[in-house]
Amino acid sequence: MEVRMTRTPLRLLALALAVLMTTSGCAISSVAASSPGTTVLTFWQYYDGTQLEWLEGEAQRFEQDNPGVQIELVQVVGSQQDQKLLASVATGSTPDLFTNNIVVDFPTLVSGGVMRDLTPYWESFADKDRFPDTATWEDEGRIFNLMSYTNLIGLYYNQDILDEYGLAPPTTLDELQAAMETVKAGGKYEGVALSGAADVEGAWLFAPQLLGLDVGYCNLAEQAGQVTAAFERIGRWRAADTLPRAAATWDQNASWQQFMTGRYAFALNGNWQLGNVEEAGFRYGTARYPAPTGGRSQVFPGGEGFAIGSKSQHPDLAWKFLQQLMSPESGEAVYAAAGSIPLHEQAAAAPALQDDAMVAPFAAATRDAAEWPNNPNTAAMQKALGTAVSSVISGEQTPEDGARAAIDDIGEAREQGGGGCA
Repeated sequence: MEVRMTRTPLRLLALALAVLMTTSGCAISSVAASSPGTTVLTFWQYYDGTQLEWLEGEAQRFEQDNPGVQIELVQVVGSQQDQKLLASVATGSTPDLFTNNIVVDFPTLVSGGVMRDLTPYWESFADKDRFPDTATWEDEGRIFNLMSYTNLIGLYYNQDILDEYGLAPPTTLDELQAAMETVKAGGKYEGVALSGAADVEGAWLFAPQLLGLDVGYCNLAEQAGQVTAAFERIGRWRAADTLPRAAATWDQNASWQQFMTGRYAFALNGNWQLGNVEEAGFRYGTARYPAPTGGRSQVFPGGEGFAIGSKSQHPDLAWKFLQQLMSPESGEAVYAAAGSIPLHEQAAAAPALQDDAMVAPFAAATRDAAEWPNNPNTAAMQKALGTAVSSVISGEQTPEDGARAAIDDIGEAREQGGGGCA
């Protein structure tokens, strides 16, 4: 990290500040000395790679269009951000803007008074009707968080393997199982690579097997039969060895590496792999997450939300920058830079997305994405589901016991979060 100043005393001061920020879990990623009369907007974020490049580009564009304004991007350690944001409320020094994990962070931050109510801004926003409902995150009827893009999961397939066995890309889970069994019987390839880790990743990859039947975290107990059937399906995949036991420990990156070896016919993973799949040594394709029998394809949306700090000294200016991030131009830019799917309908309809057959299934999934439960303990609910799924893949529990554990543990986590859900 380097902080550049023009005079030696200021460089020493900057160095001391850098040490302080580093020891407290923050590092300044883009700070320049502000001129007299300059208004500085602080923006806490935990991006890296292409996402950070996109945000830096947006900040530069805003500064060019708004002389006298500087966007100060502050790199925060993601695991420490909630604690620091909550502390900033007590000192009256929240950042003007910040990113946050929509599922894990949002309940904690909104209940802690970190976020400014964005409802008046959103209601006056000319493009508000050009976003799906999942773009706004609410609490008690008030909007506190906005999403300009999303990340979703779908199906990747090895076209070479499918052609060898005369198979079409599956559209249902039953078709997927039949295709995997055909491939496995050939003795040359494996079935599916997915994350079955005992955490939120394992839960995210498994949940669509229920969501398409209108079964989610809020009604598992009432739909115990469907939950058990989904766990039994995983058990069949494991028994047929079309899903390897090792998947119980794979995160999304590990499962992706397995798919890229060319040994697997299928992978369940996210649109963030679209750039990586171009390096595959085989022909490939994408499709929506296969639908459960009698249901539809539906997945949870992922991604980051944008919020304005409750103690921001420049909320109107912060909203102006947030409007830029919600614009179709910014949406197309985040797709071009990071492969994320923009939520603004104009950006989603851009030729760059619509003409790309690999992107189309993920873009289509945004139009019917599931809603996350509204409970401050949602992360624990996800962890409970992921743990149960992983235990079935590893053989530690039967599918029936895994389903029962998921229902019981998710119910307990929900109650610890106050009992609310929808």
